[in-house]
Amino acid sequence: MAAEQIRKVDHTGLKVGQAITILLLLAAFVLNSVVLVAIVAIAQWLGAVNAPFAPYKLIYTRIVKPSGVVKPNVINDNPEPHQFAMLVGGIFNTAAALALLAGASVFGWALVWIVIALANLNFWLNFCAGCWMYYLFNRLGVPGFTRAPLHASE
Repeated sequence: MAAEQIRKVDHTGLKVGQAITILLLLAAFVLNSVVLVAIVAIAQWLGAVNAPFAPYKLIYTRIVKPSGVVKPNVINDNPEPHQFAMLVGGIFNTAAALALLAGASVFGWALVWIVIALANLNFWLNFCAGCWMYYLFNRLGVPGFTRAPLHASE
């Protein structure tokens, strides 16, 4: 069997997306803005499907990275767990926006704060809860979760 091609992920790009998520959701809470929650949800859904026009990807590749403010940190990694993490965030923020629109403010803002907390956990401590879930589902043999964690030597 042929060796699988080593794949790479720019973790600085992921950090930029996490920072934007945190800032926009904090602003959404302070301003009581369901629109900002919905914008984050859409950005996360587009990132989850790896759309070429995903807002966080465009902000990083066209503005932040060329400015030289941050340096790329490209490492051997699977993109699928990170995309799954964005999907989970997108689901939570979509549910939050719908709850806020339905008048269930406590539930809606609780979902937003869960995303803020998890994005901070990833940004500051490099623990991606969505990635952890993805790899757990892979170990359990859940269909669609086909990527196993890379070994340290890869």
